[in-house]
Amino acid sequence: MNAMIENPDAKLALVIDDSAVNCKIMTNLLSEEGYRVLSGNNGAVGVALYIEHLPDLVLMDIHMPVMDGYEAAKRIKSLSPNSLAPLIFITSLDTDEAFVEAVEAGGDGILSRPFSPEVFKAKIKSIQRISNLYTQVKNLQQEQQQDAELAEQIMSGVIEARNYALDRIGIIKQAAALFSGDIQLTALCPGGNIHVLLGDFTGHGLRSSIGAIPLAETFRVMTKKGFSLLEIIEQINRQLYELLPVDLFCCVCCVSISSHERSAYVFNAGLPDTYIFNREGKIKHKIESNHIPLGVMPDLLPQAQLQVFSVEDSDHVVLISDGILEARNHQGEMYGARRFEFAARQGFYHGDISVKVFEAVNEFCQGRPQEDDLSLIDIPCNGWEQELSTDESAHSLAVSEMHDLYLDSEPSWKWQLILTGQRLALVNPVPMAMGQIQEIEGSGEHWNNMYSILTELYVNALDHGVLRLNSGLKNSAAGFAHYFMVRESRLKNLTTGKIDISLSYHPLTSGGKMIITIIDDGEGFDPAAFYEHRCKHKQSGKDKAMLCGRGIDMVHQLCEKLEYLDRGNRVQATYVWAL
Repeated sequence: MNAMIENPDAKLALVIDDSAVNCKIMTNLLSEEGYRVLSGNNGAVGVALYIEHLPDLVLMDIHMPVMDGYEAAKRIKSLSPNSLAPLIFITSLDTDEAFVEAVEAGGDGILSRPFSPEVFKAKIKSIQRISNLYTQVKNLQQEQQQDAELAEQIMSGVIEARNYALDRIGIIKQAAALFSGDIQLTALCPGGNIHVLLGDFTGHGLRSSIGAIPLAETFRVMTKKGFSLLEIIEQINRQLYELLPVDLFCCVCCVSISSHERSAYVFNAGLPDTYIFNREGKIKHKIESNHIPLGVMPDLLPQAQLQVFSVEDSDHVVLISDGILEARNHQGEMYGARRFEFAARQGFYHGDISVKVFEAVNEFCQGRPQEDDLSLIDIPCNGWEQELSTDESAHSLAVSEMHDLYLDSEPSWKWQLILTGQRLALVNPVPMAMGQIQEIEGSGEHWNNMYSILTELYVNALDHGVLRLNSGLKNSAAGFAHYFMVRESRLKNLTTGKIDISLSYHPLTSGGKMIITIIDDGEGFDPAAFYEHRCKHKQSGKDKAMLCGRGIDMVHQLCEKLEYLDRGNRVQATYVWAL
């Protein structure tokens, strides 16, 4: 072995040749080109020197003792999967076979003896230009990678770091690339329901994530304003249709869980089955996709609707992306639904469905690189009840200022909306009313109570007054689903009916009073008989098992006063808050 080291910053070349004369000649020529040079007399020595010094250039003879040039070249190239490691074969062989074998062994060039110093130097310069270009490309790729990682961190912060109840909802995502095409969102409704969305954009990577930010913002903003789940889905679909290229779309499953209604609302558009597990880990429901992916058409299909299921506090709703079911092992076998269901049951027993499923998937794949993003969301059905802020300070405020209120009976402002016929099916007035309130009076935590009151009273007026639905249907799981099926049908065919909503705001010294009046043109009911019936059920203990009537009890707790007037189709609620 020979080493000539003059400039420690110069590039390093490795010459491997069993001829000392040839080594000397190439060493001198390389030195003239500014290289430091190491040399060895067989392939095994060359590999050892390469491992120790990682030279910038390798010149390799083919026929050598101990280990020939072909074998040495293969080993050197295997040691440098992420670098060019430019290698030139120096040989007296001048055949097509020799050239092909040299290339197959990993050679980046071949130089046949005898050669002139000028040809040798030209070859070195040519290889060096290629090496420099490779280095520039690698540096650019590293910069792009760093930029991409920063962008991914920003996107994750904007999208999923703002999710609600991350300590209670099991969320796991395993991306196939830096940018995931899967999106997982959770948000709290003003009335206390939890909204959850799992989306899977076509493919994976940066291109698949371009719709994630607008989707997330629409989901969060509309949820916060109190729009229904189906209204949110309609807007997301419209937005994605306008934004995404024609070959890009998003499979979505949206779930809304209401603890006080003991219900789960599900919309599955192109994702695998959504599961509802009971307390024993058994499957209560497998909810198939009943809609095409979002972003394919400008509007949802005419038959688009939420599927509704009654749930118990111990139930769990589990959403998965197709990456889990389609994960493959080295034999090409898919993980599949049967294995997922078994792993989910095991996870239910151990108290962590998401972790158990991902452990099982990774064990099945045996380290094979995943082809798609993997996502799972595990939602417990308990604990999403609204926290009622009924405190004594608000009641005391109402009593102390009642006299002043009656002396100055005119409200500081009024708002009214009348909906008739088909508009009752197309327009949700609650977000409109809340938007008007917040525009005039500003934001505040107490408006969550207002949202719940408005929602409950309006839905009752629509369902029981205009649509004439029997709430008794919701006393069983089967009846519950039937109730909402009939509701959707009557809404789509609605041509008559009228609901009048009005708000009257009265400012108080350190708070306020809102009088909400809702009138429907339905047949009405007997309020006294209704309350007598509710009282009997409460006394008998049957109330806890009922799926209907719970909302009106909540309104009673929130309001200073709640009255049903006329034939029961005029309700007036007085809500008071203290600041």
